[in-house]
Amino acid sequence: MSIERTLARIRRTAQIDDSLVGACLKIVRDLPDYFDERDSEELEHELRTRDLTLYFAEKAERVAGFALVERRGERVAEIRWLAVGPEFRGQGVGSALVAEIFEVLCSAGVELLEVKTLSAKAGYRPYEATRRFYERAGFLHLETVDPYPEWGPENPCAIYVKVLTPGAGA
Repeated sequence: MSIERTLARIRRTAQIDDSLVGACLKIVRDLPDYFDERDSEELEHELRTRDLTLYFAEKAERVAGFALVERRGERVAEIRWLAVGPEFRGQGVGSALVAEIFEVLCSAGVELLEVKTLSAKAGYRPYEATRRFYERAGFLHLETVDPYPEWGPENPCAIYVKVLTPGAGA
């Protein structure tokens, strides 16, 4: 799918090769306000071992952003990871990725999409924009879990959901 306003080409694959792993890891490592080395290791593990679908945006002949999506059943999915390279932020790349995810999942019968991010309760300013991004995309804050077992008490988890309706678009 080509998104004219972003000039990014969105692709998806379940066959994640070394070059895509490297491109995703580079994006995460270039965002130290959002991710640390432990996150990089976890992302690499998920990319190499889990049954997930990778959506990625190509812009200027390179991977500009990516999203990693897990199907949690016939009607539910989760965005496990979403990141856009620092030089491509604010250019619609993340919005194009999310729009493609909505379209593909909705056409596949998925009705509910979940995403987790750092809660406002943490008081960490960089994630204010992340939460606004998801809210603009139509996600609703469902709840905050603190402590979230996988993240620890210093990282309260905000769980957002979006109902996907066929034909309603993003």
